[in-house]
Amino acid sequence: MNEPSVFNGPEVSMNKDAKSLDGVEHREWHNLYGFYQVMATQEGQMRRHADKNARPFVLSRAFYAGSQRYGAIWTGDNAAKWEHLAVAAPMLLTIGAAGLTFSGADVGGFFNHPSTELMTRWYQAGAFFRAHAHIDTPRREPWLFGDDVLQTLRAIVRTRYTYLPLWYTLFHAAHTSGAPAMRPLWMEYPTDAAVFAMDDQWLVGADLLVKPVTTAGATSVDVYLPGEADAVWYDTLSFARYPSAAGSSRVASCTSSRATSTSSAVLSSMASAMVTSRSVADGASVAYGP
Repeated sequence: MNEPSVFNGPEVSMNKDAKSLDGVEHREWHNLYGFYQVMATQEGQMRRHADKNARPFVLSRAFYAGSQRYGAIWTGDNAAKWEHLAVAAPMLLTIGAAGLTFSGADVGGFFNHPSTELMTRWYQAGAFFRAHAHIDTPRREPWLFGDDVLQTLRAIVRTRYTYLPLWYTLFHAAHTSGAPAMRPLWMEYPTDAAVFAMDDQWLVGADLLVKPVTTAGATSVDVYLPGEADAVWYDTLSFARYPSAAGSSRVASCTSSRATSTSSAVLSSMASAMVTSRSVADGASVAYGP
């Protein structure tokens, strides 16, 4: 949290027309303040270890164009609510499309205390884990939710680690080309008008399709599988084949196991459902290229 903040002020910050000593209004430099803090912190870490090939990790809440050169960002103070889980994807997709691919949201919410189901679904959907919460919220380490939930969350995290080679490859691509790791479907399927407004499912790279479960008590999710008529998607767990929407008369419907189900967690390490074009699976959907 490195932007100028005034907790009892308008919009939790200074008045937009407040002027600096140089006479510049606050609205002009609010985000720049955080940007230069990140730049100074990253450069300071590099100078501190000038004799090493250091890659310091700097996490910022404030950002501006170019912040991706110096550190990661997160979306700020969310809450343990289903609607905040649902809105995280559109926010991150927008941020990624703007060039800041290393971004994430507080898993489980910053304020309030998530239910067991919400906590599990958020872990399934969490592409970047950041176990962070307000000081007044109850502790929420995975082992505090009971053994069954602990086993599920452990399976989710382990599944995520199996994808590390993919994440490293995608982040290198982002470094060299600017292409985000987490991509809206229109980025890979620009001629499919049906995906233009979709922001509740996304691609990890070009070939892994993810759709999280973001509603309480859900037992299934409908997943749109893009691609030409001959494109095929595969479930990342069972490797069952699913035709693309162009090659089928219906949208794929994926059974979503209970939020306490280990299989759901494994499938949904990136999201609640995973299909690969590429795939469809329980709890969410993900897939690999056609």
